[in-house]
Amino acid sequence: MLLSKPLQLIYLVTLLVFSQNSRSEQHTVGNYTIHYSVINSSIIQAETARQYGLKRSKNIALLNISVIKKSDKKEGTAIIANIFGHASNLVGQLKGLAFKEIKEENAIYYLATFPINNAEMLKFDLKVQPSKVGKIIPLAFKTQIFID
Repeated sequence: MLLSKPLQLIYLVTLLVFSQNSRSEQHTVGNYTIHYSVINSSIIQAETARQYGLKRSKNIALLNISVIKKSDKKEGTAIIANIFGHASNLVGQLKGLAFKEIKEENAIYYLATFPINNAEMLKFDLKVQPSKVGKIIPLAFKTQIFID
């Protein structure tokens, strides 16, 4: 079944947030909330991966980040951002992260894929610059990723 582009993205984000193999968290600083999740890319539909140019494999993970600015709206507003950084494993090997910006209607996502080993514990050290100007917000977290 082929889904329209907006429906494919909604499906992808649903997988990212609700997958039992994902870690979905948020970090709030001032008026900004940064949502992030990590999944094994093998659970993404093949068509969705092709549509967004994502690598799909049991040995590749996907990091999803979105930045929301608090506003008068109850849910806030998705905004553009500069995001850069890396992940490292327990022995200090670095995994570079190249983020791809995806804009759909009122949503903006930043996706990066990277190679993984089974049960690998990774520490992410990221810098997020909301609206691509001004203050940079550090974001650090750890997660363990499994190969299905």
